Amino acid sequence: MDRRKFTRNVLWGSLSLYFAKVPFVSADIIIHYPFKTLPETFGAIQFDPVKKGNSFFVVTADVHYGSKGTDGMLSTISEVNNMDPHPAFLCVNGDMICNASPSFGIIPTHEGRQKAIEEYRAFKKDIDLLNPTVRLILALGNHDTHSKEIDPEIFWEVFPGYPPYQSFNLSGMHIIVLNGHNTGYIDAKQMEWLSNNVHLIHKDQKIIVLIHQPSMSHRVRERGIPAAVSEVFKDHRGQIWLIGGHEHLNGQKVFQLPKTKLVEHSITCGTANMWGGLERPGYWIYCLSNGEVAARIFKHRTQGFRLEPKPDLNSAVNVPMPFDHLKNVVWKIMVGKDDRKFLINSKANDCLDYWTYVKELTYRVPIKETGNRCKRIAMLCEYSNMPSLNLEGQYFLSSDMKEWDEIWMEDTKFETLIFAIPDHFQQAENLYFKFRPSGEAHVGGYALTL
Repeated sequence: MDRRKFTRNVLWGSLSLYFAKVPFVSADIIIHYPFKTLPETFGAIQFDPVKKGNSFFVVTADVHYGSKGTDGMLSTISEVNNMDPHPAFLCVNGDMICNASPSFGIIPTHEGRQKAIEEYRAFKKDIDLLNPTVRLILALGNHDTHSKEIDPEIFWEVFPGYPPYQSFNLSGMHIIVLNGHNTGYIDAKQMEWLSNNVHLIHKDQKIIVLIHQPSMSHRVRERGIPAAVSEVFKDHRGQIWLIGGHEHLNGQKVFQLPKTKLVEHSITCGTANMWGGLERPGYWIYCLSNGEVAARIFKHRTQGFRLEPKPDLNSAVNVPMPFDHLKNVVWKIMVGKDDRKFLINSKANDCLDYWTYVKELTYRVPIKETGNRCKRIAMLCEYSNMPSLNLEGQYFLSSDMKEWDEIWMEDTKFETLIFAIPDHFQQAENLYFKFRPSGEAHVGGYALTL
C-alpha cells in the first residue's frame, strides 16, 4: 500500500480553529503541538474544567506490560497525578499486558498464563500509584484475554472482581465500557447487559463507548463488535463516540446508524518502542460540557499538546456488513454460525467467528442444495498482502476431495474474493473449497451466487 505525506497544522483559539491536512507520500511528517501545558490548552479553547457541567477524562491504550522495550504507565500516571484539577477518570483502554493471549486465537500455556499474571502484577504496581481521587477505568483488550474466556479469569487473578463491562454518567453523557475479548466480539451475557443498559437511557442521550477494538469498518476480523453496536443502537438518536486502541495510531471515521451517527476514534499507543502511528506515544484528553464532547486534546509524550477538530458528520458512511455488495446470494455460511458441519479441515487459529493466521482451510459447499444454479463462490477474506491474492497454489476446488483443480480469483471487492465455478463442477452434489494463502489471511465465511 502506498504511503502518503501530510502536513498538519493546528491552532485553536477562542475565536478561531485552523486545521490543515495534506495527503502525504513519504514519512516526512510535520505535526505541530502548539501548547506546552494543559492549562494553556484549556485556555486556548476557553474550557473551564471546574465549571458546573464540565469535566474531563484521560484515555490511553496499548501499554503492553511484558513487551520488551516498552516503558509502561509511569510517565502518564505522573502527568495525570500532576493535573490540577484532576481528571474525572483515567481509562486504560485495553492491552494492558501481552500474554493472556500473545496472538489472536491463542490460548496460553500454563507458563504463558503465569507470565500474563506477572505482567498484570507489574501493571498493577504502577497503576496503584495513581492518585486515589482519580477513578481508574480498565477495558480489556485482545492481549488481556484469550478466546476461550467469557469471564476474564487471568485478569481476575490480579484484579479480582473488577467488572469486565460497566457504565456510568459524567457531565450529562452516558459512558459505557465494554470487553471486546481476544477476538473482537460481545459475548451473549454482555450483549444482554448492554441491551438492557441502553434500553434504560433516553434515546437522545449522547454516549461514549470505550472498547479496545475500533472495528466498525471490519467485515471479517472482529466483526462481532460492529454487529453488536449496530443492533443495540439501531433505535438510538443521540450521537455516539466509540474510542478504541488496538491499531496503535490516531484516526477517526464517522458511521451512519439508522437514527444517529457514530464517531469511531482510534488512539495511538501509550508506551514507547511499539509499532504504530507516528504520534506514539501519547494519550487523549476528552473535555465534556453539559452532555457534549466540547473538545479533544492529544498529548504527545514529549512534544506537547494539540487540539483535534470536530468530526465532519457529513462524511458518515454505512457500517459494512459481510457480503453486503453481492447480488443474488443463494446460500451463505458465516464462521461461528453453524459453520462447523461444513468444515472439513483447518490449520488456522480459531477466533470463534473468523479464522486467522490461516495455513490451510477447507469447507464443504452444498451446491446441490441451491438447485445447482450457482455460477460463483465467494469467500469473505481479509488478506494482509494484496499482491499475494493472485499467486498460484492458493485456491482449489474438488467434488470428491480426491482430485483437486486449481482455480483463479475472478474479482475481489470489500474483503470478498470471488471465483467462477468451472462448468464440470456445476452438477456436483458438493463442492470442496481449499484455501492455502500465501500471506496472512483472516476468513469469515462463504457464499454462493447465481
